[in-house]
Amino acid sequence: MSAGTSPVSRKSEEADVVKPRLPPNLQFPERNPSEKFAEMVLESCAFKAVAAAIAGGGLGVALGLFIGGFSAELDRAVEAQSPWREQLRAYGKALAAQIRTYSKNFALWGATYTIAECSVEKYRARHDLWNSLIAGCATGAVLASQPRASMSARTRGQQMSVGCLGVAAFSCAIDYWLEHRHA
Repeated sequence: MSAGTSPVSRKSEEADVVKPRLPPNLQFPERNPSEKFAEMVLESCAFKAVAAAIAGGGLGVALGLFIGGFSAELDRAVEAQSPWREQLRAYGKALAAQIRTYSKNFALWGATYTIAECSVEKYRARHDLWNSLIAGCATGAVLASQPRASMSARTRGQQMSVGCLGVAAFSCAIDYWLEHRHA
């Protein structure tokens, strides 16, 4: 044991963090049933997935407005030799299609990742980088599967593997940068 370290084990440090020592006369008030129900609902994986889907959809709308404005479809709509009102209508339709696409994709991404990450965290009863890695792999594989596209099983498997690796690496890096780099 080096100088300056305490003989307290890691488990007792975690126990001290989770359950702080309170003076004997200080007690937390008992929560009523509605508070317990609200906490149960807000901490459920389904609620978190819906919230992530809504937030992802909102991000998709913002990115669809910004990035969708540079789309080739919009250029074709504006360059058409027609009156400006028809050009504006065509521009609006093309931009709305871009917004729908971005919004749907980000909502699906957020909901899929959140369900996977929340489920893994509850199953493992730990909050660490492995949760992000597993959830990212599952999300990448699911989103890369493209069930409507006709392709061979081998090609689909390769596509899902690349999606798994890419999203797992990205989500693990983001989780490390946001939560674990200062630990």
